[in-house]
Amino acid sequence: MFLFSSFDKAKTKSQLKLAMQRIGLLRNKKMQKVEAEKKSIALLLKNQKDEPARIKAEHLIKDVSTMEGLEMLQQLCDLLLARFALVETEKVCDPDIKEIVCTIIWAAPRCEVQELLEVKKQLIARYGKKLGEEATEDVKDNEWLNPRVVFKLMYRRPTDQEISQTLSSVAKEHGVEWTDEVAGQMDGYSAIPTVPDMPPLQPEAGAPAPAPAPTPGPGPAQAAGGNFPRGGE
Repeated sequence: MFLFSSFDKAKTKSQLKLAMQRIGLLRNKKMQKVEAEKKSIALLLKNQKDEPARIKAEHLIKDVSTMEGLEMLQQLCDLLLARFALVETEKVCDPDIKEIVCTIIWAAPRCEVQELLEVKKQLIARYGKKLGEEATEDVKDNEWLNPRVVFKLMYRRPTDQEISQTLSSVAKEHGVEWTDEVAGQMDGYSAIPTVPDMPPLQPEAGAPAPAPAPTPGPGPAQAAGGNFPRGGE
């Protein structure tokens, strides 16, 4: 008969540390895959096989986004370890770690990191099923999820413009002479391997309007305490 597991603080800490190591290994594998994909795309462009190159560019954009999301997730795990005293002493999730906890719970099944699934299980055992449901529902408007991690790890189809810019960047990086019919429409776009950032979030009630920028504002957890570095800062 299945019984709900109780929270094990020692196991949670050890699994967080192992998850960080596993994420680091996974990021390195993704990085090697990205470089191989870029070389493959460059060869296709050199041979004027644009359509297969566009398909591979979609995979490249997805892998780059996942790689960046994993880096952010690794930082969140490290930050939760730094604030683990709040997990040990408070049965109700403290606002200083709630965004971290909810984001880890949401991201765990979207990564190839078994240890993170165990961390998710332990966090739900600590704070209850209600928090687990809160972390996974209404993702688009969920104030307790780190928006950059969600944006990087959630699947989205790249736009034709992003694909064309990716191909242009790869061609330039590998010294391939290549032009695209819509290339003239994409001046000012950034080059691979950085995928476009998510749109700015709406400011919180009563807060001053942020200056136009692609970087989303801090979530409630960061507003209450120290900021988790976003986007590899």
